[in-house]
Amino acid sequence: MKIKSLVLTLLLAVLCLGFLPRQATARVNFSYFYESLAPYGDWVDVEHYGYCWQPRYVDPDWRPYTDGYWAYTDAGWTWVSYEDFGSITYHYGRWVRLEDIGWVWKPDYEWGPAWVSWRQSDDYIGWAPLPPDVEFNPDSGIGVWVDRDYDIGPSVYNFCQYRYFGAPVIRNYIVPRRQNVFIINSTVNITNITVLRGHDHDRRMVFNSGPDYRRISGRTEHHIDILQLRRQADGDWARHPRPEFTRRIGGELIMSAPEVEAPQQRFAPPKVTREIRAPRIDKGWAGVSDSREKDRIKQRYQDQTRGLTRATAPATPVDAQTVQTMLNENRSRQQQHRQQQQPQIQQQPQVQQQPQVQQQPQVQQQPQVQQQPQVQQDQQVQQRHRKRDKEKDLREFLQHQAIQQQQAAEAQRRAAESNARDAQAQQENALREQQSRQQQAAVEQQRQAAEANARAAQAQQENAQREQQARQQQAAVEQQRQAAEANARAVHAQQENALREQQARQQQAAMEQQRQAAEANARAVHAQQENAQREQQARQQQAAVEQQRQAAEANARAAQAQQENALREQQARQQQAAVEQQRQAAEMNARAAARAQQVPQAQSAPQPQGAQSSPAAEDNDPRKRKHRDRD
Repeated sequence: MKIKSLVLTLLLAVLCLGFLPRQATARVNFSYFYESLAPYGDWVDVEHYGYCWQPRYVDPDWRPYTDGYWAYTDAGWTWVSYEDFGSITYHYGRWVRLEDIGWVWKPDYEWGPAWVSWRQSDDYIGWAPLPPDVEFNPDSGIGVWVDRDYDIGPSVYNFCQYRYFGAPVIRNYIVPRRQNVFIINSTVNITNITVLRGHDHDRRMVFNSGPDYRRISGRTEHHIDILQLRRQADGDWARHPRPEFTRRIGGELIMSAPEVEAPQQRFAPPKVTREIRAPRIDKGWAGVSDSREKDRIKQRYQDQTRGLTRATAPATPVDAQTVQTMLNENRSRQQQHRQQQQPQIQQQPQVQQQPQVQQQPQVQQQPQVQQQPQVQQDQQVQQRHRKRDKEKDLREFLQHQAIQQQQAAEAQRRAAESNARDAQAQQENALREQQSRQQQAAVEQQRQAAEANARAAQAQQENAQREQQARQQQAAVEQQRQAAEANARAVHAQQENALREQQARQQQAAMEQQRQAAEANARAVHAQQENAQREQQARQQQAAVEQQRQAAEANARAAQAQQENALREQQARQQQAAVEQQRQAAEMNARAAARAQQVPQAQSAPQPQGAQSSPAAEDNDPRKRKHRDRD
């Protein structure tokens, strides 16, 4: 009866829970991130990225996606973190590493099972946090080109061997980062973050494909179940901003995942510890010291994804029916596995209870058969038939009751297993919280010790600084004295230079005056010389004019004398000519007279030809006439 009452109570509880009103999905803004993450880290303002969150009390070599394990759900590979801030920072936003500062997280409003880039080889599988520049587009998703397009280097990857991939604490199996350069040369990118199509949820579901589940299951040493992801989006996040731990109950993985509204404007956190200007981004290449090796890895990225872009090779969509089929197959395998491992002893309570219940009416109600008349025998036969029918009905009732008891026992066993799992989960959570508190206490002790050491070091530094400041002050005083002396010397030198310059200017002025006086004297002498030259030239000109006048007068007199002489000569010649003419005329007259006297003689005695020329012939001879004129 207790079992029956328990079964009825459970049924009523299930029915009541089924008719409870469903709480509406709550939506939050970025203040949910600011309030939830404030106890575990600091908010900083990073240039180009805006407000980012940096975890506190982590190792210098800490990296995202290391403290936890990978679970496979109906949203693909889902990261389950052991860190208090993991339910937010690994499912919203992106991570980036700043040199000399460390890893910082930039918030985003899109929830995903994990925002990582995947690579695999024959021996290793690796994942790297996506940088803030990688945006999720539901149409194209995030594909195999992500390493090439966003320059994701080997140092930000976490690699482990296949057999350790399903380990519940995977950080113990992540290979040292110095081996990443060697491992990444043999890997290919298999990133495929897309949207789950055909699901019956009221919101978009991001699916993280990554490595093939069947291949992982066949090679890992740890069994990986396919779980039903249940996003806990309902809750009073304003009153209880801290997210609950991710927990597993049976075949479900429950995660805190409120809907985050896209920010309309820049939303500042309540407290910003510092501003980071001009940050140096480490995209994963800081560990590659050889530039040629870096170029080879980048060339390998190019060769593996040649021609593949967000437009030409978007992420491959995943159908919800395919995922549901995998879930059903996994549940069937789990059920068969439990049935094979279930011992036969669990069926003994059914065998023990059934004879006790069935034997009681047979022992109590079985009559003794006696010899009676026929009527009584018929009545007894009828009674026996009725008893057999009643016994049959009783056996069926007892069998039905036994089945109900078995079902109740099975329900109790499942409830006990569920309670045990919940208790184990609570113990694990308590253990994690205790370990986290111990780690925090150890970190706090380390921090206090570090602070004490820092204070001691600071005191030493302060003493050293005081001594250094005293030395610096003495040096400054000495420098001031030397500077004063130098200034005095400089002033004295400046005065001397000024005096020299003044003397030089005075000398230059005197020389200038002397030069000007000399120039004036020279101009005066030159003027006197010019005046003398002008006077001399004037006298010379006058003398020349006088000479010319005298020469002209002389020439005139000479010309006049010549004219007079010529006139005299002409007159003389004329006189001579006249005399000559007179003489010639006299001679002609004489010759004419002589001829006149000689004609009668000639006529009587002829003369030889040419013996004597006549006066007319002599007059016609020019040479004779010329000589005659000269004479």
